[in-house]
Amino acid sequence: MFLIYNYLFSIALLITTPFFLFRMATTRRFRKGMAERWGLYGATGKDITADHSIWIQAASVGEVTAALPLINLLRKNYPEEQIILTCQTAAGRDVARKKLESGVVAILSPLDLGWVINKLIRRSRPLVLILIETEIWPGMIMTAARKGIPIVIVNGRISASSFRGYSKVSYLVRPLLKMVTAFGMRSEEDASRIQRLGAPLDRITVTGNIKFDSLPGPELPRATRKELEALLGLENTDMLFVGGSTFEGEDQILYESYLELLGRYPGLRLLLAPRHMERIGSIQELLRSRKQAYSLYTSILACPAANKKSEVVILDVMGVLSDHYGLATVAFIGRSLRGYGGQNPIEPASFGCPIIFGPHMENFREIADELVQAGGAVRIRDERELSEELARLLSDPELRDRIGERARRLVEKHRGASRKNLELINRLEIL
Repeated sequence: MFLIYNYLFSIALLITTPFFLFRMATTRRFRKGMAERWGLYGATGKDITADHSIWIQAASVGEVTAALPLINLLRKNYPEEQIILTCQTAAGRDVARKKLESGVVAILSPLDLGWVINKLIRRSRPLVLILIETEIWPGMIMTAARKGIPIVIVNGRISASSFRGYSKVSYLVRPLLKMVTAFGMRSEEDASRIQRLGAPLDRITVTGNIKFDSLPGPELPRATRKELEALLGLENTDMLFVGGSTFEGEDQILYESYLELLGRYPGLRLLLAPRHMERIGSIQELLRSRKQAYSLYTSILACPAANKKSEVVILDVMGVLSDHYGLATVAFIGRSLRGYGGQNPIEPASFGCPIIFGPHMENFREIADELVQAGGAVRIRDERELSEELARLLSDPELRDRIGERARRLVEKHRGASRKNLELINRLEIL
């Protein structure tokens, strides 16, 4: 299986070589990052100095941010071990370098080829490989297992859509899961799904969701709030409606609801934060077609002094949405009216922000259901109900406070998963 996978992956690389060459020729960031993918770390490689290490694999910004409390616990409990954090995206790596101090080396994940991964293993000599969420990279798992390196999945999650996909190739997934030493799963549902895919029952533990431990709140730091309010030109009488991680089609729906209510609430402002930055242009086209004045967040950052207060702001920067939830009067969770699966609602919940989401929260069904049942969020069926619920919340500050406080309490109830995962790792006696 190991040889077949490496053979097929190598063929795929050869087929896609023209694409990679084009990207390297036209994109400096891509060109620079490609060396790390092949195990060529340049000056960063000199920072890998320990005799052995703890290797953590994360996907992108969200997973890196969620893992920060666990990483800090590992540093505190194992100060002699260097931590190697590999990230699938440059954005995730950059966030890690910004937020983590000494003792952690953040680099891009190696290509999922055995001989490339072996280069990193020989250099860092990891005592354990910790996979944040369910990062099932066959080459990485098989290479680590062949080297006798214990593998632990932390914050394991199998969404409904992922489960359907994995089930179709369960004969390939099952042998990989049997190579994993321990599974720290978010919920009983995630634990059940990973078991049905082939993970041994005696290796599965429900440890909760570490993302709760990385959440800010209950309030933004005073200095941060003042800085953001000044940046956006928010006044005491203004109300901010945040559309977070929106999917294609949702920006127009939110904008229409905003326009419908603007006459009744003249201080209402709209912040649109698309999930994918490549959609910024289409959102601009939408607003221009409606002759709507707007500002790009990057333009405001570039010249705050020249900033003119805009009713609509497009958040065209990754990694800063969370702080803006701390300013929000009401937040909408994207990919829940259009698309499928929803986005994670716990960041606005941590700030005690009233939350609205649509019917499609399948990928976060458990926490979405908990929020609704606790009275900390409102689930709507369509765009008509969006305008109705938004109007209801904007008109009633006491109702907003009640809903927000219930959401915040639910977040507090779920904190502590990072320590449970540390205990799981400790019990294995691999460090």
